[in-house]
Amino acid sequence: MIAAATTPPKLSTLVLLTALSVLSLNMFLPSLSNMAEDLETDYALVSLSIAGYLAITSFLQLIMGPLSDRFGRRPVLLAGLVIFSFASLVCALATNIWVFLAFRLLQGAVISGAALSRAVIRDIAPEQEAASMIGYVSMVMAIAPMLGPMLGGTLDELFGWRASFITFAILGIAVLGLCWVDLGETNKSPSQTLTKQFQTYPELLRSRRFWGYALCMTFSAGGFYFYAYHQ
Repeated sequence: MIAAATTPPKLSTLVLLTALSVLSLNMFLPSLSNMAEDLETDYALVSLSIAGYLAITSFLQLIMGPLSDRFGRRPVLLAGLVIFSFASLVCALATNIWVFLAFRLLQGAVISGAALSRAVIRDIAPEQEAASMIGYVSMVMAIAPMLGPMLGGTLDELFGWRASFITFAILGIAVLGLCWVDLGETNKSPSQTLTKQFQTYPELLRSRRFWGYALCMTFSAGGFYFYAYHQ
């Protein structure tokens, strides 16, 4: 059996984790019309696979941070990748829109990669080095959504819309294996209870600095996706 990692991950592992998390959002966007036809449903219903995914990942990010503070980065990341890989395979095999949408939402577990990669960096690197490493991760978050639809469109044209989800499953398993051997636990001071973590949220929501950063990210990402989805 391949030994589990006990040391901090390489930056490349965190970059790939983040790329997979972001790529899964919109890679199959060019396939929506073909999916609606194949699953014999309305285009608007299929498009919920984008809007619903965004909603579930927004919620999951609120709980994955506290979970990783309590139980560790590694188990939360590995669990997210297992769920994502399984859900991707079911999506690829789905013949019913409701089964597809249910497991599409489960794919949202992969957002742990984007959310916790930066937490891992803060665990292992001093402030100046962490800023540089987070810069690389953020660059991937900008590039992956641009390349994703191009890759998904090519897969759809060559093999059909299910190929995107088979690709997700393969990538999920590959990144899971990589994390198993190269992502040791970095949270050396786990919190005592989940309650203490959630109790910090009111203070965060009162922070003007937090809202400044959050709104900048919201409008920059929102502008990109609004443009992309109306082309």
